[in-house]
Order: sequence, then C-alpha cells, then structure tokens
Amino acid sequence: MNKVAYKSVDELEHFRFDDCQINTFAVTENGVELMVEALIVRADNSQNTNYTESYAGTTKIRITDGKLIRCVRDGYKYYDANDVLQSEVPDYELSVAETTDFPKTCEGAYLFEMKRDADGYVLGIEFVDPEDQTVGDSYQVYVTGTQVAMLWEQYMNRVQS
Repeated sequence: MNKVAYKSVDELEHFRFDDCQINTFAVTENGVELMVEALIVRADNSQNTNYTESYAGTTKIRITDGKLIRCVRDGYKYYDANDVLQSEVPDYELSVAETTDFPKTCEGAYLFEMKRDADGYVLGIEFVDPEDQTVGDSYQVYVTGTQVAMLWEQYMNRVQS
C-alpha cells in the first residue's frame, strides 16, 4: 500500500463485509492490522465520493493499540429434514497458544462482520471447508483497541444489487 487516498476512522457502520477476504492478519506492538480485499464502502461513508456503494481497493484495517483477547469457534446444530435436532456442537474457546497463532491461519478466510462492543471490537471470520469448498468453521475474534481506521488508495467497481 503506497499512498493512502482515503481514511475512515471509527465508521464501522458505514462499511459492509459481505465479500471481504483477508490477505493478512497481524498483531504488532502498535495494534492489530488486517489487509483485506472487497470491502464495501457504503454510500453514507464520509470518504465515499461516489455516493453509491462501492468496493474499496486493497484496504488496511488498523485497530490502534489493539490486542487479541480471545477467539471462539462458533458451535452449530444439525437438524434432519423433519426439523428434529440430530446433534449439537458447542462453542469452543481457543487456548492462549491457539489464540496467539490464529492470525497466521487467516489468509484467504472471510471477514464477514466487524462490530464494536463494550470491550472493543468483535471480528467474525469464516473459513472455507477444504474438502468441499463450502462454508467451514467460523470464529468470533475479540480485540481491544482505542479506534479503528480503514485506509485504501482507490475505489473499484460499484456494488451490483
């Protein structure tokens, strides 16, 4: 990322993460940083000069003073065709070591949501199942931090409805 033409600070509600794919995810001494593709900038974002939903180019998401607190793999329930529960897998909180290593596994995964909560930020990350290329495991990643900034150089195409 050479120059930054657009910088949006603390405007999470003015982005959509429908198609957002993670290139890199790193925890540094300065905070948490992700490089993503296909982030959607909503029409009402302060940095949207197109006034229509558009894809940003490669985008850096920086959570200032960010620290990775915990990661939880989402549980799920299996039902048969008659809507009868067949099995259930509970949520699983990753160990400290697994949480520390988690960012390294995220290349190619999808960032399907990012929201602020009372303690910081929650990132929803979903993987593709390597066996059949369908939806795989999903995680809720809890990060503390003082602010979130989205930085990108250019707009790509408008979002097609």
